[in-house]
Amino acid sequence: MAKKLKIVWVFTNIVLLLWSFLAKAQQRYQTREGSIEVIGSHRDSIIIANSNHLFVLINYENAEIELMFNPAILRTSTDSLNVKLINSNIGQVLLKGQLNIPYVETLQHPDHKLNFGAELYLNGKTKRVFVNGLLIHIASNETISCLLTLNFKLRLSDFGIILPKGWNNEITIQIFQTVLKKSN
Repeated sequence: MAKKLKIVWVFTNIVLLLWSFLAKAQQRYQTREGSIEVIGSHRDSIIIANSNHLFVLINYENAEIELMFNPAILRTSTDSLNVKLINSNIGQVLLKGQLNIPYVETLQHPDHKLNFGAELYLNGKTKRVFVNGLLIHIASNETISCLLTLNFKLRLSDFGIILPKGWNNEITIQIFQTVLKKSN
């Protein structure tokens, strides 16, 4: 009898553990198809590097967000700059923050202006950055609910990245991400 109770107890705990994991998993949505633009300048020219391979993780319940990408995936219109990006040893970039809304609504809602602080991990250093953006409802189909746009500026020297002469130390990062409807 004790052996059967122990088996039932273990089985119940496993079911509860799996259920709680699935419940938490329902709160987080991820994609690898976000778009990122890195805008800088060289002398009098604006240089834009972009990619459609931004990894975004959003927790809809508490509005936490994580963005990850590798600068080696960025592309410009200049082949020699693309080679430098591909061969860069900067490594993964991570931005983690809490949106200034209590949760992410995927049903009809007014536009939300976003202003929040986030931790940016780049080149082995972590700095706090200030992020602006919008969360706009776009009821376009059964899957997509909103468009999330984010932008922020940073000085590369703050992260130990020293550019050759002629390059501006400050860059602007722009993020464009569709937000999926929350599943029940």
